[in-house]
Amino acid sequence: MEVDIHFYCPCGAVIEETLPVPPPDLMAEQHSDSRTEYFDSAICDGCGKDFDVEVSNTYCAADVTVAGAVDLSFDVRDLPEEDDVSWIIQSTQQFEEFTEVIQGVVALAETSVPAHADRTLRNMLYVQTVTAVEAYLSSAFIHAVLNSEELIQRLVESDPELAKQKFSLKEIFTQWEGLRITVGKYLKALIFHDLRKIKPMFKDVLGIEFPDIPWLFQAVLIRHDCVHRNGLDKDGNRREITKTQIMDLARSSADFVSQIDQELRCLVYGNTST
Repeated sequence: MEVDIHFYCPCGAVIEETLPVPPPDLMAEQHSDSRTEYFDSAICDGCGKDFDVEVSNTYCAADVTVAGAVDLSFDVRDLPEEDDVSWIIQSTQQFEEFTEVIQGVVALAETSVPAHADRTLRNMLYVQTVTAVEAYLSSAFIHAVLNSEELIQRLVESDPELAKQKFSLKEIFTQWEGLRITVGKYLKALIFHDLRKIKPMFKDVLGIEFPDIPWLFQAVLIRHDCVHRNGLDKDGNRREITKTQIMDLARSSADFVSQIDQELRCLVYGNTST
């Protein structure tokens, strides 16, 4: 398991980290004795402050403690299965799946619902739109990279975490499929809405530079509030998601993904057809 951690530095900067969750002590007879810990640090990009992070786990649940963090939240998730990675390697429908989701969002945004359900629907549609962009970026990147030996090499050379992995010569020459799955699991576990990390990956590995997307950075923050605070910002103010905002986000997302997809097909596959 891994945990996606999100909090604010006192300087106001957003900090996101993904860390492993240690397994509980399976030899313990009681819940209170099964607790294990993993310690790491997180550094604020805004002011350079270093935070001590503790991830703990027991038979019942995992927990995260960050001394000095403001508005800490976290999500524990299982690591991707090999079948999930294998499906992404084979699938070529990333753009079509994204388009289907966006069309559904637009159709639902036009739907009339009872007043008491309207806010919930708008929040859900906003979240779904951001998630669709994230899913496209993840699946398109993984599919492109894992179907090219050259791009896998480029990824390993440019990604400091993946470069730490140790592979024997036997694995390199006889277990190519296993290596692809290993790299795929690593990529699948990345947070693809952490645009500060994803933008340089697309540029360094695929040669694709994102356009100016401040609207998407903002949408990711709003999505976080909708998911973790039921639409409230960190100061307790309600974010009123309007139909116009949803339509604008859907349109901007479609334009952005269309541009990335065209460049991806041209650079990696040698054509611009979709």
